Amino acid sequence: MFEFFKKKKLIVAGCSYVDDYAKTQNIKPFPIWPDLLADRLGMECINLGKCAAGNKEIFSKIIDAITNEKNIGLAIPMWSEFQRVSFYVDHEGVWKSFHPDRDFLNAEWTDKFHRGMSGVNATVDNPLKKKMPYRVSKELRDFGLDGVRGGTEDSIRLMYSFQNICDNMNVKYLQMQGPMPIMWKEDKTNHNRLCRTIVDSPYIDKMNKKTFIGWPIMREIGGKSVDTIFDNFDPNRKRFRLSEEDKHPNAEGQKFISGYLYDRYKKIYS
Repeated sequence: MFEFFKKKKLIVAGCSYVDDYAKTQNIKPFPIWPDLLADRLGMECINLGKCAAGNKEIFSKIIDAITNEKNIGLAIPMWSEFQRVSFYVDHEGVWKSFHPDRDFLNAEWTDKFHRGMSGVNATVDNPLKKKMPYRVSKELRDFGLDGVRGGTEDSIRLMYSFQNICDNMNVKYLQMQGPMPIMWKEDKTNHNRLCRTIVDSPYIDKMNKKTFIGWPIMREIGGKSVDTIFDNFDPNRKRFRLSEEDKHPNAEGQKFISGYLYDRYKKIYS
């Protein structure tokens, strides 16, 4: 009976767009949107975000939470890049996620400093190539297990499953795409393949556009993510981001996301 008098809970999950990314980079701290939104809603914040989390990890954590927690006021997954893959490690009791493209290409790029180049005396092996992210990513790529279509279809299924679970449990929810769902390259082949996969998906008309902010995600097919919303409100890409090189939300960006989600919550649930 005392649950009625307790604060309701805001449960959020996601990648670095939800986690305290600045803290991991030794940047001067500032409030992040989950805490700002919880304050505006008068709720207790349960933040399950983790930098570099994949969508399977995000889905699993937030579904576990809404299944086990009581007095839930609102649940929000902010989805990550579709190419990320996630595994639960039994003996460590943690999730680990990998981005086959980024983890592989980053190690390959730094390899030139270890092989030697003009002005560089390299005497040690590239340590990145000995670590799990590179080794797992290389195997996934070598066996063709990093496809854009498969990652997109998996992510859409998770999004639709989250929607239905919340509807069945009578849990208030919103969902939104955080970063662009695919790593940007000059070659837009994978970008176009991702858009086509969404358009052809049997779930495209089954997603609730009121609760999924920006569905169907990609600008080219009428959707939006946090990244594209930032670009729409700030074409110069300076107001809401940490820097030109680091596109993560800064303090102003965190306030913007909080207000954006608050407005949508009030329209739907008030």
